[in-house]
Amino acid sequence: MRKHFAIATALLLSASLWSGSAEAAAFPDVHPNEKAYDAVEEMAARGLISGFPDGTFRQNEPVTRAQNTIFLGRVQGVSGYEKVELPYSDVAPSQAAFPYIAFYAYNNVYELGSRFYPDTVVTRAEMARTVVKALYLNGTPETGFSDVPASHPDAVYINALAANGLTSGVGNGKYDPNGIVTRGQMAIFMLNIDEFIGEPEPVEEPEQLYDIDPTFEPSAIEREIWTIVNEERAKEGLAPLKLAKDLSYVARVKSQDMKDLNYFDHQSPTYGSPFSMMSDFGLTFSLAGENIAGGYTDAEDVMNGWMNSPGHRTNILTPEYEEIGIGVYGRYYTQMFITR
Repeated sequence: MRKHFAIATALLLSASLWSGSAEAAAFPDVHPNEKAYDAVEEMAARGLISGFPDGTFRQNEPVTRAQNTIFLGRVQGVSGYEKVELPYSDVAPSQAAFPYIAFYAYNNVYELGSRFYPDTVVTRAEMARTVVKALYLNGTPETGFSDVPASHPDAVYINALAANGLTSGVGNGKYDPNGIVTRGQMAIFMLNIDEFIGEPEPVEEPEQLYDIDPTFEPSAIEREIWTIVNEERAKEGLAPLKLAKDLSYVARVKSQDMKDLNYFDHQSPTYGSPFSMMSDFGLTFSLAGENIAGGYTDAEDVMNGWMNSPGHRTNILTPEYEEIGIGVYGRYYTQMFITR
C-alpha cells in the first residue's frame, strides 16, 4: 500500500506596529484603587480594548475563548485569516473572532477539530497555553507555583509565562490554573504582553551560511505543481504566486535532506526550522510558510493531497503570500511560501 503523508506550517514574522491611539477611557465601574485600573486605562488609551455601550467595562465578567482570541490578536497586531476554511462547526465567517481563530488555528496555537467552543470561558491555564504558543515562549522560573506541579498538563506553559515575566500568579506562590480569566485580568495580561513585545527590533541581514546555486532551474514537475497552485488560487480570486528560483533551490535541498536522512518533519536535523533554513540561505522575508509531503507519484497527486488538508490548503491560498519555492527530490515534496 502506498503511504501518503503531509505536514503544514506557517509563521508570521512581521513586527507589530500600532496605528494611532485612542484617548484614555474613564470607565465608571473601574476605580483607581483596583488592581486592573492602570491596565484597563492604558489598553483603552492604546485603542486595544473598549467597554460596553452603557460606558462600563465590567472587569469581573469572564472572558470567552472567542474574546480571548480577539484580545490576543489585537495585542500582537495580527490581521487574521478571512478567506480560509475552518473545520469548526460552531465558528462562522461572520463572527468577529473568525479571522483571529483561523490565524491561530493554522499557526498551531489551537488544535483543529470539529468544534471550537467559542463561548466557553477561559481558564488561567488555557490563557497561559494560548499566549505561550502564540509568542513561541519557553523557559522555567526560578520559583514555580505550588499549585502547578510538574504533572499538570499545562505546567510547561504556565512556567514559561512566568519565566518571561508575563505573570506573577495570584499571590502566596500560587497561579490558580483552574481560575476563570476576567476582563480585568485580561487587560493586565494584554498590557504585559504589549510591553513584552515592545518596539520592533531593527531588521538585520541574516548571516548567510549556505550558498544558492545561481544556475538552478526548477524541474518540469516543480513547474507543474506551481501551475496547479496558481490555478487553485485563481479559483478563489487570489493573485498568482511568483515561482522564485532561489526559494525553489532551498525547497529542493529540504526535500533531498528528508530523503537522504530518512525523516519527515519541518524541523531538519541539518538546517533546523524552515524559517531558519531560509535565513541561512540568505533569504529575507516578512511572512513565510512551508508545506511538505511524501509518497505521492506526480504533481496532480500531491496537490490533491495538499488541497484536501486544511493546513496545507490555507498555506496555498493565503492571500498575503507573494512567492513560492517548490522542491521535489524522489518522492519528497516541499513548498515554501514567502513575502519579502
